[in-house]
Amino acid sequence: MNPIAKRRTSLAVKYALMILYAVITIFPLYWTFVNSFRTNDQIFSKMVLWPENITYLENYKMIFEQDIPLAFKNSVVLTSISLVLLICCTLMAAYVLSAYRFKFAKVIYLLFAMGVVIPRLSILIATFRNFKSFGFLNQQYPIIFCYVTFELPLSIFLIVGFMQSLPSSVLESGIIDGCNSFRLLTQIVLPMSRNGLLTVIILSFVSIWNEYAYSLVLLSNRKFKTLTIALASSKTEFTIEYGMLSAGAVFAVVPIMLVYFFLQDKIISGMVVGAVKG
Repeated sequence: MNPIAKRRTSLAVKYALMILYAVITIFPLYWTFVNSFRTNDQIFSKMVLWPENITYLENYKMIFEQDIPLAFKNSVVLTSISLVLLICCTLMAAYVLSAYRFKFAKVIYLLFAMGVVIPRLSILIATFRNFKSFGFLNQQYPIIFCYVTFELPLSIFLIVGFMQSLPSSVLESGIIDGCNSFRLLTQIVLPMSRNGLLTVIILSFVSIWNEYAYSLVLLSNRKFKTLTIALASSKTEFTIEYGMLSAGAVFAVVPIMLVYFFLQDKIISGMVVGAVKG
């Protein structure tokens, strides 16, 4: 086989595998979307690639008769506050660990990095006991500290690598021009680390938005339920409305899809740039 034909065959195989992977990934989402316009009888009778009646909106109406809109609001509030606190903590910690050389700096960085491999569920019981001791159980906002703590190790790990890849000449120029640490961080490092921060925001947003176990244990109060808990509990003792659950899943996944759609380039660049020090 000549080199040109070999290259074309290789490209064809790569594209075929990519298309297959895309189909496998997208089909469950599409099938959920289709089932959101169908009744239980239709869902169990046969599998279709297009709903029998696209104007059948009863499942979406049922969502607004449940706690799902309130749970959606709770998830938006908790996720937004968590991301703001996470970015503030990550920026300050990552800047200190990447820009300053002091005793135990590497040890502190390794301790943060070790947090990435600690299973969250392994400390659920201890967290429950602490929340009970402090009177935080069934309170809406204390769970934010859990979310920030869980996302902090990976966030610092990514941003430290990203900041270390920034040109040292730019930082040195800022110091020569009279910038103090705060101005250096806010006016030089922060704008240059934008892609890395967007990557952290997106990854943390998906993780916090989809969190289930801690919300289930720490937020048993009905009015503080998050979206994942509301979807899991929106069923009766004897029946499950799969059409309504499909509509709820579509309702929950739309924000994530929009974030990825508009910021997908930033995710890729943010993950790659920090891997190579400039």
